[in-house]
Amino acid sequence: MSAISASPVEPAIFPFGSLEWFKRELAPTPARARRTAIMVAAAVLCVIISMTLQVPELSVTAYMPFFMSKESKFLTTVTGVIGLIGLTIGIGASLLLYKFTYGHPELRIPGMAIALFLGMYVSRIFVLGPLGFLIGFVVAVSQSVGEAVPSPELLVRGLLWLWVAIAYGAGLTVVLNLLFLPDAPGLPEHLPKSRSFFVSDAFTNPAHVHFALKVTFAAMFCYIFYMAIDWPGIHTALITCTFIALESTGATLHKGVLRIGGCVIGGALALFTIVFLMPHMETIASLVVVVACAAAIAGWVATGSELVSYGGLQLAFAFFYSVFQGYAPDTDLDNVRNRVVGILLGLIVTGLVFQYIWPERTIDRLRAALRAAFQQLARLVEIPGPQTSIAAAKSEAHALIGATSESFDHTRRYVELTQFEFEESPDRDRTSLGDLESTLSRAEEVFVAATSLAGDEALATWRQLPADAQAAESKLRNVVAKRVDHDGPEETDANLSIAFARWTETMQALQVKNSRVGLVSQLVTEVQQLKSIPN
Repeated sequence: MSAISASPVEPAIFPFGSLEWFKRELAPTPARARRTAIMVAAAVLCVIISMTLQVPELSVTAYMPFFMSKESKFLTTVTGVIGLIGLTIGIGASLLLYKFTYGHPELRIPGMAIALFLGMYVSRIFVLGPLGFLIGFVVAVSQSVGEAVPSPELLVRGLLWLWVAIAYGAGLTVVLNLLFLPDAPGLPEHLPKSRSFFVSDAFTNPAHVHFALKVTFAAMFCYIFYMAIDWPGIHTALITCTFIALESTGATLHKGVLRIGGCVIGGALALFTIVFLMPHMETIASLVVVVACAAAIAGWVATGSELVSYGGLQLAFAFFYSVFQGYAPDTDLDNVRNRVVGILLGLIVTGLVFQYIWPERTIDRLRAALRAAFQQLARLVEIPGPQTSIAAAKSEAHALIGATSESFDHTRRYVELTQFEFEESPDRDRTSLGDLESTLSRAEEVFVAATSLAGDEALATWRQLPADAQAAESKLRNVVAKRVDHDGPEETDANLSIAFARWTETMQALQVKNSRVGLVSQLVTEVQQLKSIPN
C-alpha cells in the first residue's frame, strides 16, 4: 500500500518549538524539585570545601554534581564509579604519554589524534561506551594543555590535583544522592544484558569508524587552528567537538544548540555576577548565595528531559568556569569571551563535518526506530495464543508493552531531532517526515488498541471464549500481526479482509457478544488504516 500523502513539513525558525513546548519541558514535579535541591546542596558544599582547603580546579569540582547526578541512586552510583575508573585510567595514560610527547609537538599532536579516535570508536562499539569516551577525552585534553605548563613537575601536580578535584566532587554527589534521593525500583534492568562486551555490529558497521574519524578531524582542526593563531584561551572548541558528537547529524546539532544556549545564559549570569556582585562580595557566605541561585537554575533545566537537560549542564559549567578564577574575587572578563568564542568555533566546525562527511541522517534512524516499533507491536498483537496460559500472556504482554512504548518514545525524539537537518535536506525529506509522523500517530492508535486487548479484563474475557472463538480470533490477530510487521504490503490487506470476515461469521454463529469483540473490531479498523513507512 502506498504511503499517505502529506504536505511538506517546514522546520520552525527555532527548532525547539513554541512557548508551550518550553512550559512542558520546564514544568515542575516533586522529583525534579528534589533532584535540583540535591544538586544545589552538592555544589554549595563543593564550593565551601574547595575554598576553605584551597583545592585547585574549583570550577570542575562544582560542576560534578550536575555531571554525575542521574534520575536514580543506582544510575548515579554507576556513573560515579565508571567516571572515576575512566578518569584514573585516562590521567595515568596521559602521564605515561607525556614521557614521550612533552616538549615534542610532532609527537603530541598525533598522540592526541590517536587517543581521540580510539576513545570515540570505543564509545560506539563498547557496551560501556562512556568509559572509552572518558579515557580518550581525558588523554586528548590533558595533552592539549600540557605545553602551557612550564615544567614537568608542575604538570604532574596539576593532573593529580585535577583527579582529586573531580574525585571528591563526584564522591560527594553520589553520597548525597544515596542519602536523599528516593529509591526507583526496576532501574537496574537498564544495565546491558548482553554477554558480549561489544555491540552486535561492532566490527561490521563502518559507521563506527566514520564517527570516530569525524570527531577526531573536527577536534584536531580546532586545536591546530587556535594554536596557529596563538589563542589557546578558546580551547573549549576542542571540548565542544567531542562533547556534542552524537549518533546522527540532527542529534549532534541539537546538542550543539543546547550547548551554545546554555553557554550564553551561563555566561550572562557570570558576567552579571563579575560586574555587579563581585565588587561587593566580602565573605564566602555571599558567594554561597550566588552559587546556590545559579545552581538552582542550571539544576532545574538539567533535570528535564533529554531534549533540554544538556543545556542545564552547559549553563552550570559556563557559570562556574567564568566565575571561579581563583580563591578571591576576580573581575577578569576574558574567560567569558573566550569560552563563548571557543564553543561557537567548535559548534560550527562539528556541524559542517557531520553535515557533509559521511552524514548519519536522523530521518534514517527515525525510519529504523519506527520499523522496530512495528515489529514489537506485531508480537504484542499475537498475544494471547490458544495454548498460552493467562499468566504467561500477562507477563509477555507487560514486557512488550514497555518495550514498544520505549520504541515509540525514541521515534518521537527522532522526529524532534530531524528538524535540525532540514536546512540542507531536499524537499522530499520534508514530505517524508510528514508521512512518518502520520504513520507514527496511526501506529500509536494501533498500540492503544493492542494494549487494551492485553489488559486484565480483556484476558479474562478471552479465557471465557469457546475454543472455536479463540481459534478464530487467534487466526485473525496473526494476520493482523503480519499486516503490521510487513509494513503494510498490499497482499496482506486482502488476507486481513478475509480473516476479519471469517472471524465475524464465527462470532455471530457462536453468538459471542462481549467487550472483547468490540476491541478486536477496533484493532482491525485501526490496522486497516495503517500506512507503510515511507522511504
